[in-house]
Amino acid sequence: MSDSYHNFEKLCNDIFALSSTIRSAVVIDKIGKHVAGGMRQGIKSMEDKEDSQKLYVEFALRSVMREEFDKEFGKTIYSFSEREKVKLASFPLDDHHILRVSMEKEESHHSELIENIKKIIGNNITA
Repeated sequence: MSDSYHNFEKLCNDIFALSSTIRSAVVIDKIGKHVAGGMRQGIKSMEDKEDSQKLYVEFALRSVMREEFDKEFGKTIYSFSEREKVKLASFPLDDHHILRVSMEKEESHHSELIENIKKIIGNNITA
């Protein structure tokens, strides 16, 4: 396994340590391929494995599309969406990888969690 894989696994484990409300921490590449991380142990994914791959491709596409506006608005730091059953956040890590974090809908301190995730990324990832 490569050093970057181990760094990404450590990153995901550090994020899981922040809160038991974090359901998943996954690193994907810019084409949506799973690189590291996964679901929290003991938590069942809401979608099946095939649909997970479709979601990863969609997340990667959204991230790449956002880059088209970097000149006007600056680089994306993170994006966040709240759905009926889950909260989701995406963080560009470098030019090739994206961190995707899902948390329980009931998590009331998602802004604080996001700030802590940004700190962990800053401490673990060199762009």
